[in-house]
Parts: sequence; structure tokens; C-alpha cells
Amino acid sequence: MSSPSGAKIISIKPLKNKDAKWLNLVQIEYVTPDGKTRTWEAVRRTTRPRESPVDSVHIVAVRRKNDNAAPEILLEKQFRPPAGNVVIEFPAGLVDPNESLETCALRELKEETGYVGEIIGSEPSLIMCGAPASSAGKTVFINVTIDAGKPQNTNPVAELEDGEFIEPFWVPLHDLHAELKKLVAEGYDIDSKVGVYADGLEMGRRWLK
Repeated sequence: MSSPSGAKIISIKPLKNKDAKWLNLVQIEYVTPDGKTRTWEAVRRTTRPRESPVDSVHIVAVRRKNDNAAPEILLEKQFRPPAGNVVIEFPAGLVDPNESLETCALRELKEETGYVGEIIGSEPSLIMCGAPASSAGKTVFINVTIDAGKPQNTNPVAELEDGEFIEPFWVPLHDLHAELKKLVAEGYDIDSKVGVYADGLEMGRRWLK
């Protein structure tokens, strides 16, 4: 049972930093170009390894079922309590200490979806700030291809942690934007990274012919 449907919010209450496991609310004091000292409220993760440039990786996984098939992109449905809804996301996860970004990507892909992937390209995407007005969190895209012919990718079995309910599914890459619109109409929320990726593909088709 990995479907996120049926999850719901029971209550919301304040949380003190001393009781928080993953995040801290901080006040940042800084100087503006006009010389004035100001403050800003933000969230910081407590888990980023000291040697890592990012907190997390997001996996952009693509496959072809056969040589003549159109490419498909792997997405997930996962209930996100802050959103109060099931959100459409890329597979993703936090970087462990002494773990390369590529190793993290392949590990998280296997744990969340059961698929075994291979890294595409020699380096990750640009380092991106997820929500710079409210969070110090940073992430990268790791591009992965999934060989549909491998036996372990025929009937993949996820290795979910207790409390994780993730539903992986495939969408035709060419139709990603249209499929996301359908999912919004069905009541799902879209993670900004997936939405921006889809919008970027559409803009590329329009302007980079």
C-alpha cells in the first residue's frame, strides 16, 4: 500500500525550535545597500551535510519502453502536510553525510520508486534555491535514464520508510504540461520544480524552434 490518497490534516500548532527535528525558524540580521540594519525571518534545514553544497537532489528520470517508443518522465504523488494535499513531484531526497549528489539520486530513486537508473551527463544542474524569500534550502536536478529492459525495472518494488506513501507514475514527456493541467483539474497540487520544468519545455518549443 503506497498510495497517498486518504491522508488528511488533523491539527496545526506552533513548534519551538528545540522540539524540531528537521527545520529551524531563524532571524537573520543583515545590512542593506543604504547602510541600514534589518532583520528577516527564514527557515533553515538542520540536516545539510557540511561538505554538501545542497540539502537535496531532485531526480529527472526518463525512459523509453523500446527503441521506437516516445520518452516518458517519472513523477510521484505524495501527500505533503504543509500543502494539505497530494502533490505531484519529482523523486527527491536529502543528501546523507559523505554522499555524492549522484549517489544520493540513485539511492533515493531506488528507495522511492524501485527503479534502478543511470546518471546522464557529467555534472548536476545549476544549484537552485527552492524558496529564497523564506528558506535557505538548495537543490539540484540529477538527470537519470531508466533502462526498461533491465529485469529489476520490469516490476520495481520501492523501499519506503515507515510513514512514506508514494505513488510513482509515468507521463509522456512531450505531453508533460498538458498532463499536469489534467492533474490540477483533478485536485492535485504541483510542486514548483515540476511546474517550472514543464513550463520550460513549453517555452522551448515556442521560442527555440
